[in-house]
Amino acid sequence: MSDRAPQICPSTGAYLRPYFESLLAKAVSDANLARMPLTLLWVDVDETQEGNDAHGREAMDAALSGLVDELGAELDGRGPIGRMEGDAFAASLYAVAPYVGERLAEGLRRRLTDKGFRSQTGGFHITVSVGVAGLRPGEPYGNLLDAAEAACVQAKQAGRDRVVVR
Repeated sequence: MSDRAPQICPSTGAYLRPYFESLLAKAVSDANLARMPLTLLWVDVDETQEGNDAHGREAMDAALSGLVDELGAELDGRGPIGRMEGDAFAASLYAVAPYVGERLAEGLRRRLTDKGFRSQTGGFHITVSVGVAGLRPGEPYGNLLDAAEAACVQAKQAGRDRVVVR
């Protein structure tokens, strides 16, 4: 068994939060030392409870796995993806400016709007709200996480299915 296996969410393939945060802390340190940009995306599925009620937990779990697949495809290897909470994920993008992160987040949002999922009750779609935050000089990783999550909350408050940049 791989040493990384316990660090990976078995249902989505994303890194578990503690391991993802250790990767993010290292990336923030490296970015600050090298004076390179670093962008963090916080991706939260909209109306997950309603989806669970309408389509079942199994179908929503498959949709979350599909979200990670689509996020990975959109990012094209630019950085790790972590499962931060039940329906929230983050991606750390080293040497990527926030405006590029915004473009990638919009690409993910559109991908998911177009992608269909199946359940016993029929087909369905999911939408996401995404917060994008760029690392500020000397900023610790915890502040970057908080900023990306806060931007995601703003996206939800503004009507969901959108991207907000700090």
